[in-house]
Amino acid sequence: MAALGAPLRTLRALLREIRHAAGRPYRDSPAYRHVLAAFRAHRVTSEKLCRAQQELHFQAATYLCLLRSARQHAALHRHYHGRGERSPQEVAGLVGFRLPQQPGGKG
Repeated sequence: MAALGAPLRTLRALLREIRHAAGRPYRDSPAYRHVLAAFRAHRVTSEKLCRAQQELHFQAATYLCLLRSARQHAALHRHYHGRGERSPQEVAGLVGFRLPQQPGGKG
């Protein structure tokens, strides 16, 4: 996280990750409402300059990194997680060997 980028880009990416995590009715989730309320409360207007805007942006970028990393970890875990114990024939096939045939046609 060397550069923060634009706050609007961070907000959109954060809401996208919340949508991935929450599922379909994500606009009703407390996380969605909290993020929008926080960004609205800390925006820069012509009347005031919010000193905590950079702090909020950094926290949002950090939370975005956490959500992305958790989602990617879950995807990698699903892809590479073991499927339990395999049969000897299947293990031999994985490394390119064949098991010897049993006498009498039993294998």
